[in-house]
Amino acid sequence: MANLTDIDTQVQPFFAIRSLDTFLPNLIQIVLVIGALAALLFLFWGGVSYITSGGDKEATKAAREKITNAVIGLAILAIVWVLWRLIVYFLGLSPGFRGPFRIQIPTP
Repeated sequence: MANLTDIDTQVQPFFAIRSLDTFLPNLIQIVLVIGALAALLFLFWGGVSYITSGGDKEATKAAREKITNAVIGLAILAIVWVLWRLIVYFLGLSPGFRGPFRIQIPTP
């Protein structure tokens, strides 16, 4: 049986901010994913409400509004994502994207 001697027993924080250039993109990505999941859930809820409205005019109208709002939310999220990718590209904030000029964010 092999002995393990190099085990790191120090507890690492789950959400540690090591530098701003990694924190901000990760935060925006998390917010976009949560927003997209919420919009898709709202879209699903509107669809189920529409199906179960049973011909009631008010219930159908409310379900259509839910679906419309969910689609608008997804469109806004898509626009924000495109704008974020353009900002990252043109400012060169991500190592995977090289823009016309580069801003170096100092790290401790």
